[in-house]
Amino acid sequence: MEATLTYSSPTPASENALLPLGALMLAASVSAWAQSLPTETPDSKTLAPVTVTGTRDRAAQTYQSGVTSVGKMPLAAKDIPQSLTIVNEKLLHDQGKDSLKSALENVVGITFEAAEGGRVGDNVRLRGFSAAGDIYLDGMRDIAQYNRDTFNIDRVEVLRGAASMLFGRGSTGGVINQVSKQPRLITEHEVNATIGTQGYQRLQGDFNFKLADDAALRINAMTTDSRSRGDIASAQTHRRGLALDYRWGIGTADEFQVSYSHLHYNDRPDWGFAWLNDRPAPSPTNKYWYGLDSDFQNDNADALTLSHTHRWADGSSLKTAVRDGYYSRAMWATQSSFAAGTTIFNLNPNTVVTRRTNAKSGEEHHSFFQTDYITRAQWFGLKNSILVGGEYAVENSSRFTYPNITATKASTTVGNPNSAGLSSNLVDRFATRFKATTLGLYMQDTIDLTPHWKLVGGLRVDRFSGDYDRSGNALPNNTPLSRSDNLLSKRLGLMYQPTQEVSYYAAYGTSFNTSGDLYQFDPQTANTPPESSRNMEIGAKWELYDGDLSLRTALARTDKYNERNTDIDTANNSFLLSGQRHTDALEFEVAGRINPQWDVFAGLGFLRAVIDKSGSNAAGQAEVGQNPGLSPTRQATLFTTYRMGDKWRIGGGLTAVSQNKPANSVTSTNRAPGYAKVDALLEYAINQGNTVKLNIDNALNKVYFNSLYRGFAAPGQERSVRVTLTSKF
Repeated sequence: MEATLTYSSPTPASENALLPLGALMLAASVSAWAQSLPTETPDSKTLAPVTVTGTRDRAAQTYQSGVTSVGKMPLAAKDIPQSLTIVNEKLLHDQGKDSLKSALENVVGITFEAAEGGRVGDNVRLRGFSAAGDIYLDGMRDIAQYNRDTFNIDRVEVLRGAASMLFGRGSTGGVINQVSKQPRLITEHEVNATIGTQGYQRLQGDFNFKLADDAALRINAMTTDSRSRGDIASAQTHRRGLALDYRWGIGTADEFQVSYSHLHYNDRPDWGFAWLNDRPAPSPTNKYWYGLDSDFQNDNADALTLSHTHRWADGSSLKTAVRDGYYSRAMWATQSSFAAGTTIFNLNPNTVVTRRTNAKSGEEHHSFFQTDYITRAQWFGLKNSILVGGEYAVENSSRFTYPNITATKASTTVGNPNSAGLSSNLVDRFATRFKATTLGLYMQDTIDLTPHWKLVGGLRVDRFSGDYDRSGNALPNNTPLSRSDNLLSKRLGLMYQPTQEVSYYAAYGTSFNTSGDLYQFDPQTANTPPESSRNMEIGAKWELYDGDLSLRTALARTDKYNERNTDIDTANNSFLLSGQRHTDALEFEVAGRINPQWDVFAGLGFLRAVIDKSGSNAAGQAEVGQNPGLSPTRQATLFTTYRMGDKWRIGGGLTAVSQNKPANSVTSTNRAPGYAKVDALLEYAINQGNTVKLNIDNALNKVYFNSLYRGFAAPGQERSVRVTLTSKF
């Protein structure tokens, strides 16, 4: 369906240029469905017609990335001089992915830390570096502790390599950006109803209403219930989600959007099982769940986003957005292990399983203001694409404790996963509060040196301040702590594009990690300057089969060259920044359509991660030369489908990871074995608007462990079968 809109600029471009940021009632990003930038007309006051096209015919889509704004400017993936993987809506739908974690299984270089180390929610590693603080939603930081669902996600973008010039603190290994579904000028709806093994039930509705020639409303809703691991008692998830997006002025000089999202889940969390003899505990711990019926993880995520985009007749645009989010978490979980003295040789159904409590409670309130001005200029005879932007953030994070909680949980035996619940006093008490404020200013220029050569250069300055209130703790850990830092980040890239289908590039970027990245200080870290990192990368991107298939490869080196370690600067009561580690990465990826019937998405990655320098004591020196953990040497992913006639489509894929070990325990001998799991798809088109799809995940029922922590390992999902009925109307 297509609509053509014409409009006139309400004031001359010269007057619009004076619009203050404070008067901009904030902004919808230019979505992948949406509008090309207006072009200049002879009188420079009337904007040219804009064609707005909306369609959700997945059969016409491929697994290619398309246009992305992960670099803060709408660009084709081949015009970004860094490794970029995009898991788009078609791939998410075909695979039946319902969480950010499951979507990221498509991305080589990604591993998962079990929700530990004081955190809950998505805990991701990228090229071996923590990315827990590098998750974004529509280009704005989404660092809160919760498990993200895909019900309102159009695509997930993973930009690898140091990216602090674009995003500020963190981003050593890269960033993960979720892109929300956007209202479009078309009335079209879709409902997906899924049932499956382990009691899986999911109902998802996507309703898009065209309300006027330039206005649309989109409503996404989701409910999901399922059991996880355990034949007798089991971990469970119960999720509910709602997203409301109203967008008006679409295709005009001033476009607005207001968005609200809500996600709630009340789970029985699965914390896996302690390691045994340097390996994940053997069966039946992958089959039985040893938690209690009274276990819970009850979290909420609510965010309101207001945005505005102003477009000038010369093609320039100013996008401004404000987000205010509230997040809460409460958890009372069980961590299980075998009794002392247990080995794989004496393990039997009567072996004692001990259980202890893991309890967490907290609240977060995050407010963000972000603005980006994009324009083009002709300087010294060269075309320049210019980005100028700013970001202001206020992040409040509070942590509570359960001082009267029942800490001891009754033991059981391997053959009797007794899940009888406990009652306890779950009244929480304030412990700590961290307030972080960030002001960032940045500028980037892409210069067309010749018709085939482009140079990208950018700088960013950040002012980060953190205040840590510890008054809820006992002496001597109840004194306040604070720190402020000024930081400079750089980005440089050179691209050679001999044809429209080929791009070769070399890139350099820096990043930094402040001591307060994840909302905490101690007396030493509050006195320790930020860590610094750099990324160097060369790569190539090709468009094959008349542009239907994208292929890329990259060779990268990421160095964290002044890492905090075990040495203390006693004069300043701070950690020395004398540690160093690096990761070398080689990646190959293909995405798109080989022919009209055959779609493919595949990746192959090799990592070599090494600690180069560490503390001077014996423990620190023992780490030198070691793999820092969660950096498997080999990863591969594949998903492909083939259409047979007008009715049937078959497909499948695999996920393979070599031997892996937990992070934060460098000299530990704990290892999770490598694995390869196989998935399958069968789809039948009932008629034009209705399809039925069968997904089989882990079809061979492989026992594997994909969430690791130094204390325990959590198994991946056992074989699951799901049937989805999709109706479009």
